[in-house]
Amino acid sequence: MDAAARSACEHANVDLSDNGNGVGDSSDDNRRNVEDNEINIDAENINGSKSGGAEPHTENDTREVSWVELDKGLDELTEKEVFKLKFDCDEEAGMFYETYSKLVGFTVRKTYTKRDKDNVVIYRGWVCSREGFPENRINIWDRRQVPKPGSRVGCLASFRVKHEKKSGKYVVSGFVKEHNHELAAPIAVPYLQPQKRARTVTVELGFTKKDIEHVQATSDIHDVDNRVLTHSVLAYLCAKNDYDPGLFYKYDVDDEKQLFSIFWADSKSRADYAFFGDVLALNTKFRKNAYGKPFIILAGLNNHCQTTVFGCALLGDETAETYVWLLETFLDAMNHKAPVSVITDGDKAIEEAIEKIFPTSQHRICHWHLYKDAVAIAGDSSFGPDFKKCMEENLNPDEFEVAWIKLMKKYGLQGHPWFEEIYSRRTKWAEAYLREHFFAGLSSIQGHGMNTYFTRFLQVQLKLHEFVRYFDNALVHLREDEAKADSESESTCPAFCTILRDLERHAADVFTKSIFLKVREQIMGDAMLILSNKEYLKDEACWVYRFSEYMKPDMIWKVRYHPTNQSLTCSCFKLIKDGLPCCHMISVIKAEQLREFPRCCINKRWMKRARSEIDSGIDIQALNMATEVARFRILNSTCSEMNYYASQTLQGFNKARNLISKFTSDVKQIYNSKGEVDEPSPEVSEDADGSTSRSGMHDPNGQCDASEVERPRPDDCSLHSHDQTTSQLRI
Repeated sequence: MDAAARSACEHANVDLSDNGNGVGDSSDDNRRNVEDNEINIDAENINGSKSGGAEPHTENDTREVSWVELDKGLDELTEKEVFKLKFDCDEEAGMFYETYSKLVGFTVRKTYTKRDKDNVVIYRGWVCSREGFPENRINIWDRRQVPKPGSRVGCLASFRVKHEKKSGKYVVSGFVKEHNHELAAPIAVPYLQPQKRARTVTVELGFTKKDIEHVQATSDIHDVDNRVLTHSVLAYLCAKNDYDPGLFYKYDVDDEKQLFSIFWADSKSRADYAFFGDVLALNTKFRKNAYGKPFIILAGLNNHCQTTVFGCALLGDETAETYVWLLETFLDAMNHKAPVSVITDGDKAIEEAIEKIFPTSQHRICHWHLYKDAVAIAGDSSFGPDFKKCMEENLNPDEFEVAWIKLMKKYGLQGHPWFEEIYSRRTKWAEAYLREHFFAGLSSIQGHGMNTYFTRFLQVQLKLHEFVRYFDNALVHLREDEAKADSESESTCPAFCTILRDLERHAADVFTKSIFLKVREQIMGDAMLILSNKEYLKDEACWVYRFSEYMKPDMIWKVRYHPTNQSLTCSCFKLIKDGLPCCHMISVIKAEQLREFPRCCINKRWMKRARSEIDSGIDIQALNMATEVARFRILNSTCSEMNYYASQTLQGFNKARNLISKFTSDVKQIYNSKGEVDEPSPEVSEDADGSTSRSGMHDPNGQCDASEVERPRPDDCSLHSHDQTTSQLRI
């Protein structure tokens, strides 16, 4: 790479792939006839054809503009400004277009290269990686595996350059700016398919992911004073406020003024709860740390059916009073929005706290914990499958009562105190009593591997402050998986495998990838159903469909369909409990000749754009905080490589400092002139117990009251409890 290209790379502060275009050899990716493309591009330039996008502006065009010296962002360039650019080599042109694509939110692919007799590149072109269409060679009947999703949707965005013999430069000969698909968010760009081979810049952090998973504390924790440990934990959380303005934490002290319990949730967790907080999972039996403090994770499911963490806590004990403090603090952090449903491991203390703090929420006991305890107490290995069937089968309450009596008689467990006690709580674990309540398909805390995931990062030997820090590192990796799932859902299109292509296509457009696969299973299940009869109820103005299942004639499912508003209800209650249409509803949709799923079958929380479907109860302030934090982190990450190289030499240091000073002045003028602040900073509020809560983004040079920026001193525990939500962004 020549000096100009390297300078451009440093100016843009982006990661570039090894071959300079981020996509590899065009012959592997595009599968085109290269010679035909060369003929087309020659004809276009000779005859002046304007097909294929905007053409260069020749009027008063001096072509003296270098993209490295532009005074505006590449994503803000107009077509006219792009056509004025000049490049020293075709590699620099490719570097420009890839840098532009990363800033805008897409990836690129080479299309053609033409050389002259001296092997000099005279034409080169790039297109959006979603250009073209996937080859239709899929035999859905003979395939053993589900076809992989494709990403091509016929996008026409492109960029072309040609060699100008007179100046020896490369000038822009074609540029199409518009895309026919959604562009990726900056955090999702690294996960777009064509860049999976891109070279990433390695930043030395002092530890690797394996180090995090296998770290062992060597010092004796009992030799460390608890007050010092308290200071370390709170100092870490205070420092975290500098780059996370929406962080919320609250701690409680005991009679000896020692740290008793602590809860914290960052801005991303609070924003996630605003969208996906309808179902809350609490596991009180997660491993404890070295000090015997129970570690509680408050989590749920995002729109990809992945675990998302809403907050976490280290508690002093496991009494109902402590759990009440935890849930009250959780409500304070989440703008007093209670969940629709709560699932726990069955601990009676947390159950008592839920009834007090979440009186309107439906409580459910984790099936995995209940099954494990039941099999251990019964002492019979054959008891497990029968108990699981009774617990999970889709029965009505009367059918469950009959099944339970038969189960107890079969294994001689009538009158057993444990089973009598668990039977009295049957409305919190039997599917017969819970099938009309929404749980997002969640029946077990263990089902999504939350414990297994965090156990890899959190070791018993970790000190208290290390425990908090390593949990945050684990959370970063968890959120990387979410960003990758977002990218895959937006940038790929699954191959359709059923004969109901219209419904399958609509599901792929609306739902995330993981939810689409669940819906497709229900579409395939339509083949197993047999229509028993169909009748019209005049009083209710609806049709009633009755279905039986192949080889299960005794099972009858009823679906009610109202033609006026296209609403559907089914006796299996899958739409209510999971938020997904069932195969019985899909059979009715097919019978009614509908080409798309009715609105009643689409739950907003499972949509690709779940976060844009904002309801009135969502805390907009928390969402704006998360956006500001994301911007701040992206800028930090983007500048890290430049900071490293600039710090190695005095010349580089002086040049970087001068550029940063000038750029800081420019962006400050933009800030002051446009005032693009997502949300005004609220006033400092005082809680009932005298502690302060703060939130919002502040001007680093602005004047504020001393109490507003004062950090809590860990050794100042005169109050019974403390909480803080700060947003002091220091530059």
